[in-house]
Amino acid sequence: MKKLHNIYLMILVVFMAACTQDPLKDITEGTNWQKERNIVSILIEGQIGTAVIERENDKAEIKIYAKTENIADISKVQIKAIELAYGASTTNKSGTTLDFTSGTTNITVTSGANTTLDWKVSLLPFKSDLEGVWYIGDIRMYCDMFTWETWGWEKNESIFGYLPELSPEWDNTITFTVEGADEKGNPFGSYQHSAGNDDVFGNFGDTAKGWDFNERFRKIPKNEGTWLRDFERNKVIITDENNIEHELDLEVLTETNEVSLKATIPYLSDLFSWTDTDYTYEELAHMSNPMWYTLTKNRVLQTGNSITDFTVKDQDGNATIDVDNKEITVVISDSGANLAAIEVTDLAISYGATATINTGDTLDFSSENKTTITVTSETNEAVIWTVKIVVKNNLEGSYSNPKSTIYVNQEFGSDYSKNISDDFTNAALEFDNTISITSTGYNGDRPNGTITNNAGTDGLYANYDHVDTDVDLNAKLRHLLPTGESYWEMDASTNTLYIGTSKDNITSQAKIISTDTGMVLAFDLTYKENEPKWNYGNYDNYMCWSYKFEITLDKQ
Repeated sequence: MKKLHNIYLMILVVFMAACTQDPLKDITEGTNWQKERNIVSILIEGQIGTAVIERENDKAEIKIYAKTENIADISKVQIKAIELAYGASTTNKSGTTLDFTSGTTNITVTSGANTTLDWKVSLLPFKSDLEGVWYIGDIRMYCDMFTWETWGWEKNESIFGYLPELSPEWDNTITFTVEGADEKGNPFGSYQHSAGNDDVFGNFGDTAKGWDFNERFRKIPKNEGTWLRDFERNKVIITDENNIEHELDLEVLTETNEVSLKATIPYLSDLFSWTDTDYTYEELAHMSNPMWYTLTKNRVLQTGNSITDFTVKDQDGNATIDVDNKEITVVISDSGANLAAIEVTDLAISYGATATINTGDTLDFSSENKTTITVTSETNEAVIWTVKIVVKNNLEGSYSNPKSTIYVNQEFGSDYSKNISDDFTNAALEFDNTISITSTGYNGDRPNGTITNNAGTDGLYANYDHVDTDVDLNAKLRHLLPTGESYWEMDASTNTLYIGTSKDNITSQAKIISTDTGMVLAFDLTYKENEPKWNYGNYDNYMCWSYKFEITLDKQ
């Protein structure tokens, strides 16, 4: 058994020697197994971005993009770095040059097994995704309104819709010029953000509300600077004229030929105020992240044709602008103004739109206190706006009522007018009264307020009941200017005063006639209100034939 065991060991040693000698020879000493002839990467002088390397069997091509005008000698373009497959070699090593006079050249790669492959290398003009002149197509933000709650929601909104003062950005131009590439092939160059034809940059804020979000949203800086495209991180870094960097994520929107530059902004939901009813502020200040610019090669023409602000000379208060019905109402205090030539002191319209008038022009309101303005958008869509003017009669104050006049038109007799107290003695009780008028606001475009008929020193009001004959005019006259406090509103376009218990219960109306001492309220009475008795007495005259009643009010 011992002999057999020794023979077995001898055979095993011989076998092992045979197995380890030939297979390992090529690995430790030979290169026949090294078949690869690939170029893994290459970087040459002036190159921008990563070389495009393509191979299919023995068809091998490389496309290199560069700013050829930045290369000193196109016949001697230096190879800065080249990486080959394991075991492969080439005479075109780092530091040698290539001749791109014809636009192409060859690099021969030899494998470790001594087989060769010719690579066709093309030098092509570089065109950056960003290079050129851009316009702003939109500026948007994403708002996360507590989406982690079951009741939360999210929003994707254009900031232009929140901040009208941002509108001048629409015609701005943003220019990226490629000047070269860094050691990684990342393009860089000069940057210019210019105000457009209006020479105005937009405001990420609202002056009237005291909002200023420019630091939060102004991520594409104004004026001049530099830029760098970081291919590895797919970012654009803009360095402004104050040496502040603005890092933006780049998305190329090939379908629309646009690019998106996106910036992260602080998300401050902990600062959300539930007591602030202006949620627009909360979305802008606290609930938005990220925000982004959409840049387009063609300027976006605006479709707006609205009037957003309007003021005339001697205007009282703000104009009422009805966007849905395209109507504007303004109130002026000067009752003696020439309505045929009212000066426009301020006019604001949609961005890019034009109007048939400008600030400083005059408008003719002489026809029914109305006129029109046509506003045409950049896309040539015109809208006619109707502008109404209300001349505010200065009604407020205290008045006396020295007399009231009744007018009679007898069908077959003479017309006459007389002080109501001539035939209705108790009407004189009204003449020591004080009438107080106060303004409280507007009902639509009509100023309104209270009118109070206060009894005088006798504590009594007029009684329109004839003392001698069967004529009781209280039902016909007393409601015209009621006792105590009443509601009033005025249509200044017709100079008509409406009186009643409320705006929904008007009981009388009168034309306002200005006088040197105050005014007269002229009320129309129903003519032939009752069937005449044809005796031409007081009954016929006052119950049937009276047609107007005027109350004189003198300023105290």
